[in-house]
Amino acid sequence: MNNLSPDQIPEKWGDIASAYGDAFEKLTSQFADDVISRLSPKTGESVLDVAAGTGSFSLAAARLGADVLATDFAEGMVEHIQNRIDKALMNNIKTKVMDGQALDVDDASYDMSVSIVGLIFFPDIDKGFAELRRVLKPGGRCAVVCWDHPENFDMMKLLQQSIAIAAPDFEVPTQTPVWARMVGEQALEERFQQAGFNKVEVCTIDGLLTLDSVEDFWSVFIASSPPMISLFAALGKENTERAGKVFVELATDNHQKQMVTLASKACVGVAYV
Repeated sequence: MNNLSPDQIPEKWGDIASAYGDAFEKLTSQFADDVISRLSPKTGESVLDVAAGTGSFSLAAARLGADVLATDFAEGMVEHIQNRIDKALMNNIKTKVMDGQALDVDDASYDMSVSIVGLIFFPDIDKGFAELRRVLKPGGRCAVVCWDHPENFDMMKLLQQSIAIAAPDFEVPTQTPVWARMVGEQALEERFQQAGFNKVEVCTIDGLLTLDSVEDFWSVFIASSPPMISLFAALGKENTERAGKVFVELATDNHQKQMVTLASKACVGVAYV
């Protein structure tokens, strides 16, 4: 446990499930929709969603008639998904707390396995890929989404600039973020191939996060993930408030507050067994 980063500890994700959804689901749901269009889940097909987060992909696949099992290692995330399922009155989607590196699922039991910006946080990414392959039936298909290189992530660039201006003496952690251990098309394709997948197809897509209010976004952003909570705790309340004001100014280009769109790029990989 001591060697894990905050975003690799289940309880820390479970505690902020709603905030994560408020901050990022408008963005991650675009990646879920892209995977849906590529894999085309059909009525009666079995789908396993690993590190399902707030459940965007699982819900979309279930609406198309697939039988879905949404899993996550964080109990709070699974409860969040289950609440959404209950509100939607859906009976073809189930949830279960599972470690994506050691799934409690039989070999060759699913038509489709998916992990959308989830597997990237695993302590052992290769085990995650191996499990996604193990659970697939012959001819099954898999999709994994990771981020592109950090310089193509408007949100993180704005954050770094804001902290540098608001608190120039603050030493931002320099270690590679957990999610950045696998970025870009080549890295994603190589992981699929190493896991024994066939017909690997990888592409980069644009994600656009439109903010009606940058101030409102900042208020949830600072508590939207375990790394953000740790970062802003170290930064302190006053510096965080200053950084937030700078973030708003940079995002709106010092003009009258208006709707702002932040761009990011993600890599989508689809493969078969």
